[in-house]
Amino acid sequence: MEENSVMQYSCPTCGSQNTQRLSTAYMSGVSQFSAVTSGVGWAGAPVFGSGWTSGTSQTQLSKIAAPPTKKSYRNGLFLLFLAPFIGPAPFALLERISGVTPVYEHLAVVFGILLEIVALIWLVSTFTFNKTVWPKLCRQWQLHFVCLRCGQIFVSG
Repeated sequence: MEENSVMQYSCPTCGSQNTQRLSTAYMSGVSQFSAVTSGVGWAGAPVFGSGWTSGTSQTQLSKIAAPPTKKSYRNGLFLLFLAPFIGPAPFALLERISGVTPVYEHLAVVFGILLEIVALIWLVSTFTFNKTVWPKLCRQWQLHFVCLRCGQIFVSG
């Protein structure tokens, strides 16, 4: 290929050159908004009201072109902090129904510890995904284009 030649970003499906990088399609379809509203009414007497709202609006193309998301630590942390309460709960219920036995106490401790281990494994796997897999997915996403004619997502080249 010559140095002065222009790279063609045409769709491999329909041949259209009306293409856009996924990152551009995503960003151009997301917008922030805020609004103030007010009103006057009658309910036996004059009534005045006002409100304020804000949010994000997103096009369908932008949703399709969204970047890969990182995994959240929320559920793992939730389980980590609640495992000491969730794990023994069923066994406390059994103790209440059928009386206190050492088996239920041991099972409660073991189940609580198992839930803690599961939470730690969950957190480590989330950390590993976010540090190793997610950056690769992001780099891949940045290389993809979308055809604005037929909707095909492709890598130019």
